[in-house]
Amino acid sequence: MTTIDGTVYSGIIAGKKVRFFVTNKSDLIQSHHARGRFYEIEDLAIIAQFFPRGGVFVDIGTNVGNHTIYVCNYLEPAQVIVIKPNPVAIPILKINMTLNGLLPLVDLSYLGVGLSDAPARAMAMVPFNNLGGTAMRVIEGSEGLPLVRGDDVLMQRRVDFIKLDVEGMEMRALAGLAGTIAKWRPPIFVEVENGNTDVFQRWLEAFRYVTVRTYRRYPSNENYMIVPAEASVADPAGVPSAKS
Repeated sequence: MTTIDGTVYSGIIAGKKVRFFVTNKSDLIQSHHARGRFYEIEDLAIIAQFFPRGGVFVDIGTNVGNHTIYVCNYLEPAQVIVIKPNPVAIPILKINMTLNGLLPLVDLSYLGVGLSDAPARAMAMVPFNNLGGTAMRVIEGSEGLPLVRGDDVLMQRRVDFIKLDVEGMEMRALAGLAGTIAKWRPPIFVEVENGNTDVFQRWLEAFRYVTVRTYRRYPSNENYMIVPAEASVADPAGVPSAKS
């Protein structure tokens, strides 16, 4: 039986008790959880404005479950599908789902798998004290973690919203999701590395998506909230804040 050392922290956030399992209080994201708070509250507020209640939320690059916990607790999803290849984050994610009673809502089928534009293998590159910043480097051979096309796992699933945070591989992941996006036309919240900005703008034109919000937390990337050009999306009132 595998064991993992850590501490459970909790906080009352928007009237609900939320629990976080923390293995490293110096980690960028887990340091917030150790204070009983969500990470990236600005991003969560934007997602809350555009996620359709009762929809299926796809959390690509879920890390330890920060966004999934928020969506499940406050945004009334029918289901959340989580996709994360990093084996270090997966046990923490599973514990967080259990602690918050979210297992009935969350599909864990695709843990251990990353998304790209073609099947491949990759190595996880984990920065010091930043588990959420893990980048996938494609490698030759049969070793490493599996990468698959998003269409191969999601195109036949209902998809109402995509959150995509894959540390520089967003354009490959979007290419592999082309069929899913064309079929379901979901709102997408995506982190885009600066080096991918121009090609991302061309992607928006090609897929007929428009940017409705942006938020830059770090100099190296920017978050985009994008919706289909044909959609008319209103900001619902009364959305709970992610602040404690």
